[in-house]
Amino acid sequence: MTVIDADGHVHEADELFTEYLDPAFRERTSGFSLDGNNNRRFFFDGVAHPPFPIEISIRKPMVAENRLKVLDKERIQSAVLFPSATLITSYLDPDFAGAMVRAYNSWISDYVKPHRKRLLFAGMVALHDVPAAIAEARRAVGELGAVAIAVRPNPTAGRTLDSPDYDPFYACLQELGVPLTIHESTGCMETAGGNRYGGMMNPAAYVFNHMISHSFEQMFAVMSIIGGGVLERFPRLKVGFLEAGCSWTPYWLARLDDHHAHPKLGGYLGGPGGGLSLKPSEYFERQCMVTCDPGDHTIPLAIQGIGAHKIMFATDYPHFDSGAGSVAGFTAVEGISAADQDRILWRNAAEFYGINTNISAA
Repeated sequence: MTVIDADGHVHEADELFTEYLDPAFRERTSGFSLDGNNNRRFFFDGVAHPPFPIEISIRKPMVAENRLKVLDKERIQSAVLFPSATLITSYLDPDFAGAMVRAYNSWISDYVKPHRKRLLFAGMVALHDVPAAIAEARRAVGELGAVAIAVRPNPTAGRTLDSPDYDPFYACLQELGVPLTIHESTGCMETAGGNRYGGMMNPAAYVFNHMISHSFEQMFAVMSIIGGGVLERFPRLKVGFLEAGCSWTPYWLARLDDHHAHPKLGGYLGGPGGGLSLKPSEYFERQCMVTCDPGDHTIPLAIQGIGAHKIMFATDYPHFDSGAGSVAGFTAVEGISAADQDRILWRNAAEFYGINTNISAA
């Protein structure tokens, strides 16, 4: 059985901040330290991030060789790695954000270099400065070997993902032939609906935010990318909406389709140029993917609604809410055919990321 993890993570090592980060910004971060509750946190400008109010510690970094042992134990051939601390860049000021993603991309490229056939990575960009984001995307893909480019779904500098200001960035990714992956995080910035529950240091508010941040922000992202006309303008751009589960997708696409079909509403979709030539669900079918949570018993409902060919397997390892046995958890879900399991476990990710599956375990 072949398995590809379409969304795994790394916990960044201290040398990212002490060796890879531009020296002009090193005084703003002490890297990882213990907070008052003895939990490992990322500190910048003297403040601990994320500001978890409960006992959740950022795990210590894992050397690449040990990460391969985890893949072997799970019988996973390859994993596409995303950051942890570096996902906060939308929250930072533009210069610091740009320095952070450049440092991360250089560090993760070196991290996977000896094992590039099995450990792959998505390059991060900071959307505060679009020309800089384009330059970093070109560097990450062309020089460092990234198989995708990752951004957060949240607004950056007041701009949502359908902003025409981002069109040159989307054109760049379309030209490079790499997918755009959209990945949320919880804790460092306000996410959709989170402000109504109070500050993040309230434990109940944190749990509420964790429940809604990924799923709700990805629904906003789908609405922006499709309803805002991005895929109309860039018909060869592939987009993955990660770490939010998949069963929300049929409902949300149906709602977008209903608004598109409405005679008084549909004409306002499509962004500045106006109009969508396809139904929102048809753009999704043509260009988009989602990931599933391994043991989610609603996966068969998503398969019924959007098809198994639109869903990729992902572990989220080693984040606190992931765990061992992800592959077994997925295969134990009732109602998924062997053919659909095969597609979800590896074929979809191989096609989406352009991964060669005929490899040795190097």
